[in-house]
Amino acid sequence: MKKSYKVLVAVAGLGLLGGYTASSLPAAGGELDNQLVVETQQFPPGSFQSPGSCMGCHLEIHQEWSNSMHAYAWQNRWYQDDYRLAHAETAGATDLLCGACHAPIAARTGQLPPHDGSRFDDTARQGISCDFCHTISGVERLYNMGNISDPGPVKRGNRGDGSSPFHEVEFSPLHTSTEFCGACHNVRHPIGDVPIIDTYDDWKEGPYAEAGITCQNCHMTPTPGIGKNPGKSSFMGQERDNVAFHGFVGGSSFTQRKLGNEEQARLAEEQLRAAAQLQLEGKVADGKLALTVHVDNVGAGHKIPTGVTYIRKMWLEVKVLDAGGKTVFHSGYVDEANHVDPEAVFYRLLFTDSEGNLTGKSWQATGIGYDRRIPAKGRDSETYAITLPGKGDYEAQVRLMYRSFSQESLDFHEGEKAPKVESVEMARASIAIARK
Repeated sequence: MKKSYKVLVAVAGLGLLGGYTASSLPAAGGELDNQLVVETQQFPPGSFQSPGSCMGCHLEIHQEWSNSMHAYAWQNRWYQDDYRLAHAETAGATDLLCGACHAPIAARTGQLPPHDGSRFDDTARQGISCDFCHTISGVERLYNMGNISDPGPVKRGNRGDGSSPFHEVEFSPLHTSTEFCGACHNVRHPIGDVPIIDTYDDWKEGPYAEAGITCQNCHMTPTPGIGKNPGKSSFMGQERDNVAFHGFVGGSSFTQRKLGNEEQARLAEEQLRAAAQLQLEGKVADGKLALTVHVDNVGAGHKIPTGVTYIRKMWLEVKVLDAGGKTVFHSGYVDEANHVDPEAVFYRLLFTDSEGNLTGKSWQATGIGYDRRIPAKGRDSETYAITLPGKGDYEAQVRLMYRSFSQESLDFHEGEKAPKVESVEMARASIAIARK
């Protein structure tokens, strides 16, 4: 028998969360009450089926999912590093705030908290899995895992014309909508309502929403943009002109490669390369080059980068070479320790903490301190003033680069054992320059 209840996100750790003190919070019933709780449904452990039970009929879809970031949402070691750090620095206040999206079955069956997963059964450990998504019946709020669960024999999806000997099939218009995804891909800080992740809001406010292009149109096909994936959803099903691809391709090529999922890493890199284009303009006057770099978001239905942009890095690498190939200017280089030039132009988001300092720790966020991202169909421009050492011909080479994680974040957690983060080239352009 299911029941609903409210769980305080911050209990003992409330005074540590984001630098707020207990005395600064409103009294019970104050205006922040709705933001201080995660409203969670609670079901007995075992209410959700293991993804292994779906594999017999949906083998191909199960394989796609098993190599997806959804499948690794809880067990991803780099997520766990930050999750444990947040737990330690907030005395557990973030356990449900972060954990409910990464281990939703655990959150809804009383297996989370504790944060260490010691009470998880095998199904809870497998991240965002089949039965969690296909038993969602509604959305209560479009942030902080606001989906409504209804586990049981009815499996909901984007079609209702199939049949199964194992479960009932029901068409769900929600499963074709971006709101289905938005309930997790928007995260707000429970105190102060600072947007920690705003991917759904980006989409909602942009041209893709106006055109009716959903998350599923781009992220549930195996190619960038709106595509088709013909086939069957089960071995006994009908041939379809498009079957939803359950690899949920995003930009996490580094993680996928480290997990051994080379094909998923390749698909992620394709997605990244389809997102942006560069255009260059160069003017020389008085021995100085004014090089303007335009970065256009041509392929993403949200800002780039998106998601946990305070961990990710997207930046410009700009090189100017003389006629002999000698570098006379270089911004955005990667040093011997695999760190990116700190003076590069970065596209990312950082928060301010309670003392006004920039931070990438979302649990300390009291506001937005730095936000340079490029909205869907938008453009960002940067002009470099570069001294050319003498007359002659030059070439400016520009690349837009991306990392799923900063090297600094991995170094912090793992020290000398930290793997070297790969840089993905999203776009490149060059222009010939002459100083007369």
